This record gives sequence, structure tokens and C-alpha cells, in this order.
Amino acid sequence: MPIYFAYGSNLDAENWAAFCARYDADPACMKPIGPALLPDCELVFNYRSVLRAGGALNIRERKGHFVHGALFEVTEIGWEVLDIKESVAKGCYTRIEHMAITRGGRPMPVTTYQVTPQRQEGFVPPSDEYAQIVSRGLKSFGLPSTQLENAARNQKSQPDAEGVFVYGTLMRGETNYDAIRQHDPEETVRGRARGRLHATAADYPMLDVHEHHEQDVVHGEFMRFTDAGPVLETLDVVETFSGYATDGNEYVRTLVEVDTGHSTTRLAWTYVAADRSIVGERIESGCWRTHRGIEPEAVADQVTGRKDTQPEVIGE
Repeated sequence: MPIYFAYGSNLDAENWAAFCARYDADPACMKPIGPALLPDCELVFNYRSVLRAGGALNIRERKGHFVHGALFEVTEIGWEVLDIKESVAKGCYTRIEHMAITRGGRPMPVTTYQVTPQRQEGFVPPSDEYAQIVSRGLKSFGLPSTQLENAARNQKSQPDAEGVFVYGTLMRGETNYDAIRQHDPEETVRGRARGRLHATAADYPMLDVHEHHEQDVVHGEFMRFTDAGPVLETLDVVETFSGYATDGNEYVRTLVEVDTGHSTTRLAWTYVAADRSIVGERIESGCWRTHRGIEPEAVADQVTGRKDTQPEVIGE
């Protein structure tokens, strides 16, 4: 059965149990797995719910952003109950396939719900009761409510990811660096993320963030941007990533935490192997430059950008 990604009232166990009771269904037909992120999406209140006496949450595309939520295992009966709760038969919401990002940056195919185009309208403010239900659900998973609060005020959330993490041909001095340099990163520092680095026959590396590799480290560079959206438009093409609902990607874009030194961790977009079966030999050092015999001194300007907060030099 598909994994369900919830971002609204279904995060709240109390609200879910009350709805199940109305249909004599066991609330355990939907069991929580844990928090996750829905990439390239944002929350929006553009659906008017009679039941909720105001706006109910929806998601829409926004590159470089993500929505906080949680994953659930759902039985066949559970999906039937969810479809009733989301008024699928009435044409209010519909199931869609997407890719969520789990702990450690691992992509996972999921099913979620989105308001149908014919039911969408302009901003519809939610009732206090509905907002409190969603907020309670977020809190139960240890998730922030900032995105919800901004959507409820019809305000766009600021990007939660600060930039991108590159570890191969997109680093400074490498063959594809011009693709990222044209976007003028505000800060570039060396950093490292969890995962295992592999070589390929085409002379570029691939990162694997499988859960078994959480103790491994890959070295690269963190580049900060005020808005990563335009950068990702370019990098998606370079890395042959055509979207989360597309088959045949060589890489898939995900989110990882990057250690930039001095106990500073930054959330960043990066690209990992879409198909783990095609990765080549492991690069034991976790560093693409070291693997190719390039000494640190051969790479000019190892740290650029802000001069007031120089991070610890880590990596090759």
C-alpha cells in the first residue's frame, strides 16, 4: 500500500479518531511513521470548506520550498475513510503522487491530497478552530507551525533551506561551476553532510543517502542564496532532474543538513542518486577532489562571502 503524507487536520490524532468514530472505523487504520517534508510545495488556504466554516489547507507548487508534514501507513479501509474525509467523491480533493523527503534526506514516493482545480479560489481564511487542530497535529510530531501561520495570514513563508550543497562538478574550479556561479552565491563555505560518495564511469560522483550510510560523510561546499528557486531551475537541468513525479531521473533533488563548522548546521538542497543500483565504486575519502588527487592548495578562494563569520575549514 502507498505511504500517505499528511499536512493538515489529519496530523491530529484526536480529530482523526473523532471522524473515524462517525463511520465506525478503527483509527488504527492509519498509523504514524514520522515527520517528513514535501519538496517544491507550499501551504495555501484557497479552498472553502463548509464543514470547517472557512478555509481548509491545500498545497501548491513552489520551487525551492517544502511543506512540513508526516508519513502514515494506511490500510485499504483507511484509504476509504480518508477519501470520505477529503470529499473525493464530491470533487473537493483528489489523491496525487509525489515524493517526500524523510530523515537523512532519503526520497520516498508518497500519496497525498490536493484540492481539485474547480474547487480552488482566492484566499479563504481558516476558522480559529481549524487552525488550532492543524497546529496541534504539527506539535504532536515536533513540527513548527510557522508555515501554517503564514498561510493563514495569506503571507508567503521564507525559504527554510538556506542554499545548496555541492560535492562534485558544481564545486568551485570544477567543470559545471559556471552553472551555479551565474547566480552569484552570497556565501560559499566548505561543509560536509551525511552520506556515501561513489564514482561513476562518466567521471562525476554520486551521493547515496541510504539509511545504512548515516555514519559516512561526504565533503563539499555549501552555497547560500536568498532565494534558491532560480538556482534550482538551472541545477535541475544540469543534474537531469525532471521532477518528483517523473521516471528516468539520473539524480533526485533532496534536502540534507550540512555541517559548516563551529557547530553550525545549515539545511540545503542537494542531488543524490535516483537509482542506487547504478552507482560505482565507493570513494572512501568522501571527497571528490581527494579522489582525483587535487590538493587543497590547488583550489583558490576556499571560503568566500561573509567575512564576519568564517567557518572552520573542513573537507579535503
